[in-house]
Amino acid sequence: MNTEESKDGKLKAAMSKNKKLIIIIASIVVLVTGICGAYVLSVKNKVEAWNDKIYPGVQAYGIDLGGKTKEEAIDLINTQLLSLIGDKVIKVSVGDNSFELKYSDVNPTVSADETVEEALEYGKDAKLFKKKKMIENGVEVNVDTVLSYDEEKVNEFANNVNNQVKVEAVDATISISGSNISVTQETNGKHIDVEGLINEIKGCIDPDPEKAEEVSVELQEYSPRITAEALNKINGIMSSFSSTFSQADSGRVENLRIATGYINGTLLMPGDEFSYNNTIGPTTPERGYKEANTYVGATIVPGYGGGVCQVSSTLYRAVIQANIRSTERRNHSMTVGYAKPGLDATVAAGYIDYKFVNTYDFPVYIQGYLSGNQVVFNIFGNKEAMGGKTYELVNEILETYNYGTEEVKDASLNEGTRIVKSAGANGCKASGYLVTYENGVQINKELISTDVYSARNEVVSVGTKKVEAQVEQPAETTPEQPTEETPAN
Repeated sequence: MNTEESKDGKLKAAMSKNKKLIIIIASIVVLVTGICGAYVLSVKNKVEAWNDKIYPGVQAYGIDLGGKTKEEAIDLINTQLLSLIGDKVIKVSVGDNSFELKYSDVNPTVSADETVEEALEYGKDAKLFKKKKMIENGVEVNVDTVLSYDEEKVNEFANNVNNQVKVEAVDATISISGSNISVTQETNGKHIDVEGLINEIKGCIDPDPEKAEEVSVELQEYSPRITAEALNKINGIMSSFSSTFSQADSGRVENLRIATGYINGTLLMPGDEFSYNNTIGPTTPERGYKEANTYVGATIVPGYGGGVCQVSSTLYRAVIQANIRSTERRNHSMTVGYAKPGLDATVAAGYIDYKFVNTYDFPVYIQGYLSGNQVVFNIFGNKEAMGGKTYELVNEILETYNYGTEEVKDASLNEGTRIVKSAGANGCKASGYLVTYENGVQINKELISTDVYSARNEVVSVGTKKVEAQVEQPAETTPEQPTEETPAN
């Protein structure tokens, strides 16, 4: 019994010690856990205090954003960084010339919202204790920003640089007196590649205030549009045409002289388009044009510039006989005395023009002048380009429209008296053909146009005044018919 009681006692004592040990260990675990939990909670609270702040050490081009809220950082970017950027310059060298483009001149802006958002998010996805370390020790991070600017200001700067350094090229010139042709040499110019400079400037614009930018461009030599080499291809007359006029109407003659003078000396490079209206300009008295007969609808009335259509019609004949086709051409509403039906070209400022394009691969020179009672145009170019061919514009009358008679009662004239106040003129339908000759033999006939001309009725005044005594009735009188010496327009 004693032995068994002794064993039971020892067992109870051991169990009591173990229980105490367990309690002690458990207490320690609880204590440690509590301490750790408190520490973790403390760290968590510390980290969470930075949730709306940028971690220490985060910078934007040297500007410390650490500890700043989003709003504070945006304000800092928009003030300090933009101020630093605005002080920057891009140095541009062109030979011995130097230019500076200030960033402030191109209205710079930065993507502050995006930049700050990136700064604010940095490190926020790390583990808790990693965040604690970044908060306590700081980081070394630079966030970038996107710099925007007014590109048009860059374009203006580049063009201004070019304007200051460029040397304008001088076109070669040609003068023709009679059949003598004289050409002066061109002078090459110098300029920069403006687009290239613009691209280089755009490529080096950077928001980093510490980064210096320099651009160097070279002057480039260029030839003018008109060169002596091109003008020397003009070696003679390709075609000529002239029309006659009466010198009785001094106003009309002056209009012919002015319009022809504006056209004389016109040089058309390959592909150039000629506009008659643009060349002779407005037919106003301020520019020297006089009043003379001109068509308005179906009537003939005085108007400034009357006669210029004879110049356009004569030029049309000369040009098309150089095998240069019209891009815009219209016939008169009624026939004219200086050109056969189908062979004329009318004009009216603002809505009817005569145009053509130089379709040759060499320049064309127009010589125009008045000689006696003739309007003359010579088309100079490369004679060999005609290939031994000549061209003639001819017409064919397809239909004729007889004019009628309009009677107008006139109480100032005795009964039975008839006076023709306005002569009539037949109308017609006519075609114009360009005939090609080679060695004097016709080889082609091409339809150029089919035109319709209205008839112009005769206008007769008929007397209605009663007479008491029998008087001899006067014979009907007819005014002189319009001729090519007294045409309208």
